[in-house]
Amino acid sequence: MTSFVSSSRLFPLLQSSQWAVLRTWAEPIKGFKTAEPSSFAASNITFHRSAHQMPRVLITGGTDGIGREAALKLAADQHEITISGRDPNKAKDVIEQCQKKFNNTPRFLQADLSLENEVIKFANQVAKEKYDICILNAGVMNPKPGRTREDREATMMTNLISSYMIAHKILDSRKDDNQPLHFVFSTSILVKFHNATPLGLRFFNPQKVSDWQKSLVPSDVSGAGKYAISKIGLATLSSTISLSNLPNVTATSVHPGTVYTNIMSNLPARQQFYIKLARPFTTSLSDAGTNLVRAAKNPLPAGMFYQANKATKLPEFVYSESSIAAFEEVFDQFKIRD
Repeated sequence: MTSFVSSSRLFPLLQSSQWAVLRTWAEPIKGFKTAEPSSFAASNITFHRSAHQMPRVLITGGTDGIGREAALKLAADQHEITISGRDPNKAKDVIEQCQKKFNNTPRFLQADLSLENEVIKFANQVAKEKYDICILNAGVMNPKPGRTREDREATMMTNLISSYMIAHKILDSRKDDNQPLHFVFSTSILVKFHNATPLGLRFFNPQKVSDWQKSLVPSDVSGAGKYAISKIGLATLSSTISLSNLPNVTATSVHPGTVYTNIMSNLPARQQFYIKLARPFTTSLSDAGTNLVRAAKNPLPAGMFYQANKATKLPEFVYSESSIAAFEEVFDQFKIRD
């Protein structure tokens, strides 16, 4: 069995005065083709690579869906890319496309991020490799079975816990505070609408330790509710990193768009039917990949996220002091022991 320890928090709770950081902005990352000019004020985050070197990018879930599209777009700009996924055949297809179209050969790391042992091995490896940008995009929806063979809640383990473990390991092993590091977390429009009705917070309140604990209890069915909670957690994780004011570290969450991808294949037939009917009105896979890359190019301050191609405010319940305190109390147990 994998062992974890409850250690001192990597991100200590902030004093009330420090919440003014919600208005601290970051500039587009050098080496990327920046998006259209915006009104964002700039800070002094820059990459210390030579003129011919582009930022190194890690993409989990980079062999399929939105992650694959992002990998292709970054390969076109000649970034050094590492993609991860479970299926080496899908990885082979991405690599061949990048070689053929862009003369760029991404590196592939095979890992099943629903399994703790594989997450630990993966996190330890990538933490040593000094990436500039980490796009933590791997995710599942309504997986079958609903629990992993290590008896973890399958959606929460794949979508949220693995990202928490990887991000913390990378930050914990980061010794050069002068090397900028940017995290991108792939979230959902459900974050925006979760508390739009009283039912949202009655279903799950991120300010309650007990609600986070309940969400981690494995069951045979891991449905849409667990998916929504995992995406709220990713937005909270992103906000926690931003609010920590770590030197040269930024984090941004992004809802790339409503897209029909392979992760929806486990949804009930009726839901899939309605989603397919709505496809003319949803985001294309290519545009969703562009939106993910935009979040990698242009960090946002805490309290903000990208909703498709627009920067907008997160609901306050995602990044409130009480929500972050509850989140950290529950998830600190997953920090990887050295």
